[in-house]
Amino acid sequence: MEKNSNTQVYYHTQDIKDATRVAALACYGVVDISRREDTLRADKRIKKGIIEDQAIYVKKYANRTFTVDVYLVLSNEVKITEALVECQKTIMYQLNKKFNKSCTGVNVFGEQLSSH
Repeated sequence: MEKNSNTQVYYHTQDIKDATRVAALACYGVVDISRREDTLRADKRIKKGIIEDQAIYVKKYANRTFTVDVYLVLSNEVKITEALVECQKTIMYQLNKKFNKSCTGVNVFGEQLSSH
């Protein structure tokens, strides 16, 4: 987190991704976060030569807010819709708690099922 002279807060994308990862993996029924190469998302290309392996996408806006898309691997032993709804609520709560209510949306997708 950085502040400029007008006391506006800038959150680093990696900090947002790390907090999202921790919140998502703590959710019931979530086994892992999908690998980027396994997602169907079209804009998963490499930026600035950095290869990121987990499918967490952060979109920042000019008004200092952000949204997050997370692609999850779920256990096949849970009700998928319930697990996704609860995970979305948990991630949203944790991000707003950590980043001063700057998160305006969290989209979670059940990309894969695991038999673990």
